[in-house]
Amino acid sequence: MIVLDTNETILSPRNIRECKTKEQLILYLKLNLLGQALNKGKILQGYSLTITDEEEKDYTLNIRAINNDNVEEKIPISFSLENVIQYFSTKKEDKYELNYNINFENIIISCGLFIQNVNFNGSVYFRNTTLQLNVGFYNSNFNKLLVFSHSDFYKMQRLEFDNIEFNNMLSFAYCNFDCRVEIKNSKFNGISFFIRNTFHSILIFSKKCELNNIICFYISNFKSNLEFKNTTMNTIMYFRGSTISKLSFNEIKFNDNNSILSIDNNFIENNYYDRFFYYLLEDEKKEILKDINKKNNEINKIHFYNIRITGKIDLQNIEVKEADFKGSIIDGGLINPVNFKVHKFANRESALFLKNEAYARNNAIDALEYKAKEIDKHKEDLIKDWQKNKDFKTFGDILSIELSSLYSDNGQNWIRALFMTIAITVICFIVFYIPDLTQSNIIRLYYKNLFPELIKYFIPTDYTLLIKYAESNLHLLLKIFGVLVYFLGKVLFWYGSVQTVTAFRKFAKGA
Repeated sequence: MIVLDTNETILSPRNIRECKTKEQLILYLKLNLLGQALNKGKILQGYSLTITDEEEKDYTLNIRAINNDNVEEKIPISFSLENVIQYFSTKKEDKYELNYNINFENIIISCGLFIQNVNFNGSVYFRNTTLQLNVGFYNSNFNKLLVFSHSDFYKMQRLEFDNIEFNNMLSFAYCNFDCRVEIKNSKFNGISFFIRNTFHSILIFSKKCELNNIICFYISNFKSNLEFKNTTMNTIMYFRGSTISKLSFNEIKFNDNNSILSIDNNFIENNYYDRFFYYLLEDEKKEILKDINKKNNEINKIHFYNIRITGKIDLQNIEVKEADFKGSIIDGGLINPVNFKVHKFANRESALFLKNEAYARNNAIDALEYKAKEIDKHKEDLIKDWQKNKDFKTFGDILSIELSSLYSDNGQNWIRALFMTIAITVICFIVFYIPDLTQSNIIRLYYKNLFPELIKYFIPTDYTLLIKYAESNLHLLLKIFGVLVYFLGKVLFWYGSVQTVTAFRKFAKGA
C-alpha cells in the first residue's frame, strides 16, 4: 500500500531527465502513479489518495523517457535503482514483494543493476534500454512477464541470473549481448523465447537449472558458445534458424520420454509455439522466414557430453563442422537425426554412437555413412598409436583402411571402387608389360598385343603371359620385379572386386 500526497508530489521533477538522484526518481514515480490513479477514476481524499496492495498490480512504475517528434534518445540513469525498487516493495520475511509492473524504457542504466531477494508479482519490461557494468538477479521470482526487447548489454562483465524462478513468460527479443550471460540454479516454469538476439560471448545454463516449460531459440546469432551444463529438461526445447558457433550439452538430464530437444530449421505452420513466435515477430521481419526455411541451421560445433538420453533429441536440417557424443547413452529415449550432416566427428565414439542408433532404427543408409566416419576416426587413432609404438600390426591396419578409403570411400562408393579397380589393375599390367618391349623380346611380345594381353590379365586363371615372361631374356632382377608387380596387380584386382561388390550391396538387406 502507498499513500500519494499532492503536497509531496508537487515537488517532483516533471520529467525523468530531471531526476539526478534516487530520491528525485521516487518522487517522479509517485507523481506518475498519482496520474495513473486519477485516470482510473480514483478520487483524492483531501490532498492524498491511497493505492492498496491489491490495486498495485494494476499500476506501473514507469522508469522511462518519453521521446517526442520521433527522436530516439536514451536518458542515462547514473544512480542505483535497487533502493527505488525496494521503496515500492513490501518486506515479508527475507524477501521484498513488488506488486507493481515495472517498465524500463529508453534509458541507459550506467551504474549496473543488482537485484536480490525480490518477488516480482507484476510484469517487468526492459525496452530499448542499454545496461552497462554488471547486471545480476539473485534469489528472486518473476511471477509475471519478464521481457527484454531491443536492449543492449555492453561495457560489462556479465549478465547473471542465479537462483531465479521464472513462473511466467521470459522473452529476450532483438537484444545485443556484448557480455557473458550466465543462468544458474534457476527454474523455467513458464515458456521462454529467445528471438533475433546476437550473443558475442557465451550463454550458459548451469548448476542444476530446470527447464520445466517450453524454451525456444529463434533466428539468433551465437558468435560464441551456447552451453547447457548439469541441466534438467522436463519438456521441449526448440531451435529454429539460428547460427551457433558451438552448441554444447554436458550432463543433461531428461525427465522422461516426453522431454524433447528439437534442433530443426523449418518452421511448422501447425506448431503452436512457431505460430506464437510468428505473432511476436515484428511485421517487417516476417519476410525473413521465407529465406530461413530454405537453408539449414548453421552450427559450427555441437557437443553432447555424458548424457543419459531418456527423452527425444531431434536433429533435423542441420549442418555442423564437428559433432561430439562422447559418454552419452540411449536409455529408453531416442535420437532422431534427419538431414543431419556432420563434416567431422570429434572422436570415434561419437560416430559409433550415431551408427548404433541408426542400426537400432533400421536406418542402414545413415548407419553406413556413420560407419565410414567411424573408420576415418579409427584411422586417426591408429596413426597416433603408430607414432608412439611403431607396431607393425597397427601399420597394417592403417594400410588396410587407407586402401579401403582409396578404393571405395570405405564402402560408400561402388562407382569409385569399380574405376579404381580397373585403373590400378591397368597400371600394374603396364608396369609389368613394358620391360618386355626391349629389342631382344620385340618379336615375342609385340606392342600391338598389349590390349589383348591386358584383357587376358583380367581373367583370374590365365597365366600364359607370365609363362612367356619367364622364358624371356630379361635380367633376373627385372624378372623378379615383373613377377611381383604381376601378382600385385592380380591381388589388387581381387581386392578391388570385393570392394566394388561390397559398396554396390551396401543397401542390400543384411549387407
